[in-house]
This record gives sequence, structure tokens and C-alpha cells, in this order.
Amino acid sequence: MEKATFHDHLTRLRELFPERETITVAEAARLVGCKPQTLRESRDFPMKPVGRAKRYHVVPIINLARWMAC
Repeated sequence: MEKATFHDHLTRLRELFPERETITVAEAARLVGCKPQTLRESRDFPMKPVGRAKRYHVVPIINLARWMAC
């Protein structure tokens, strides 16, 4: 079962990033108030590798809202 705060976080993220499904790790770090490197090192942070070399990462906003609700 999803927590009630999930919907609150998702609504806020959709307001901040309209018509976007993913954001950068740097944008997510600004939202949660930490450094991007801290999020990259976190084992439970919901980022996905993209690109041929899988060097770049994006954060799906639905997964971010779920992570913020925990």
C-alpha cells in the first residue's frame, strides 16, 4: 500500500517539472537538499543509467516521489 505522502510528493514534483517524466540527479539533489554525489552513492536512490556507456543517470519522478515518501 502506498503512503499518503507519495501522492503529495508526486503532485509537487509534477508542478515543479511539468511534462517531464525524469529529472537529473543534480535537480533531485537540490530538491532534497544534498549533494548529487551523495545521491549517486546511495544504494536505495532510484536513478537509472542512460546512454551507450551508462555513465549518465536520470531520476524518474514517480520513483523519486516513492523514495521521498519512505
